[in-house]
Amino acid sequence: MFRNIFPSVSKVLKASVRHCWANCTPVDLPSNTQLCILPNGVRVATEQTNSSLASISLYIEAGPRFETACNNGITHFIEHMAYKGFNSMTKCQLQESLLLMGAKLGAHTTREIQIFSAKCLVENAGDIIHILSNVITDLALLEEEIEAERYNICLEMVDADNDPKQVVFDYLHQTAFQGTPLSQRVIGPTRNIQRFDRHFTATFLSQHYQPYKLALVSSGCLDHSQMVDFALARFGHMVSHSAYESDEGPCRFTGSQVIYRDDSMPFAHVAIAVEAPGYNSPEYLTLLAASYVVGSWNKGQGGGINNASPLAQAAATGNLCESFESFYIAYRDIGLWGCYFVCDRMKLEDMIYNIQNTWMNLCISTQFFDAKRGSRLAHLEIAKAVTGSINSCHDLGIQTMYRCGRKSIQDIAYDLSTINQQNVKETVERYIYDRCPAVVAVGPTENLPDYTRIRAGMYWLRL
Repeated sequence: MFRNIFPSVSKVLKASVRHCWANCTPVDLPSNTQLCILPNGVRVATEQTNSSLASISLYIEAGPRFETACNNGITHFIEHMAYKGFNSMTKCQLQESLLLMGAKLGAHTTREIQIFSAKCLVENAGDIIHILSNVITDLALLEEEIEAERYNICLEMVDADNDPKQVVFDYLHQTAFQGTPLSQRVIGPTRNIQRFDRHFTATFLSQHYQPYKLALVSSGCLDHSQMVDFALARFGHMVSHSAYESDEGPCRFTGSQVIYRDDSMPFAHVAIAVEAPGYNSPEYLTLLAASYVVGSWNKGQGGGINNASPLAQAAATGNLCESFESFYIAYRDIGLWGCYFVCDRMKLEDMIYNIQNTWMNLCISTQFFDAKRGSRLAHLEIAKAVTGSINSCHDLGIQTMYRCGRKSIQDIAYDLSTINQQNVKETVERYIYDRCPAVVAVGPTENLPDYTRIRAGMYWLRL
């Protein structure tokens, strides 16, 4: 069960901490998982396993959703500066220490969450937690390192702009969530990167990396009481400042279209998506199963007419595309549900028609075996996502941030097993049928239907 290790924690937490937890509903925890909250709001979650290794991660509620147009990209910049040395430890000392411990560090930033992770032996857990705490409290931010990382980020921008899929999904967020912080790129614009210096970064860290935004999680043979002691020693001194409480900004979806035509590209890259509920929605698993009903396909796999997915059958037999994949990107309170595909310039209209035809069939005539196939595929992917201490630690961290708890794989499997064709039809019709989609196309797009025609394909005239 979820619990507080300090009986008076509700009196100690500031208003900003209670606000942070107000949108979460604590859930029962699996028997090998424990979760508690420190007096200053830092969450500590552990999963006890038989592994001799410990996967430890620091999750932070940070990213473009909590940034403004003026500082967009600063969270990603901090990710680059994370392991470049601290005031109490130089970069060389840090590298030597990690080499002696045999530990591996990593960092990743999404639009809502930043993750600093490590994998080490259990006996080195205390040292690793010390390093993770230094990332947000003791960064050296040396000028030469800042200049070097500016250059590296510029190279990363070039690589991102040369990846059509990443460009499509960046455009998809920009048009679907236009006018909101979720439309911003994780990497930020070049003009902002050039402005980030030691003072700007240090100020942002002190103001926005508040303890109530932190979650320290671990998976492995590491005792929960030990983790709490380590967390108290390294994070217990942090004080929340309600004056710096960040705003998630408006949560708004806009049906719209972005087209970047480039006839020099061999194939067109297209994404079409509708508004979907967030990670905490009770309909999350149903829409996830529906996404697996649509499925994915590429020319490298066989099957043809024998593919289970009707869209895969059409793509294989009609040579409609090079590949396609259904996706469901879920944030805390909103998401994107749709399909991304790569196809020849003259097959765009046919592929869009078949995608929308598949969606309308989901809304109107989902069959029993379709719903079961989708729920079982969803179960398989979720089970794979918690296999091993690293994956399990990530799952624990995400659920701690979004749910303030953790649903066991058994509970998720049970929820998926209750999904039937009627659930799928009702849920998909609510979010897809006669809804305005967001459409993005990059490449040779002259055969892409006009947005009004795509919008008209989101419903069927029925007697």
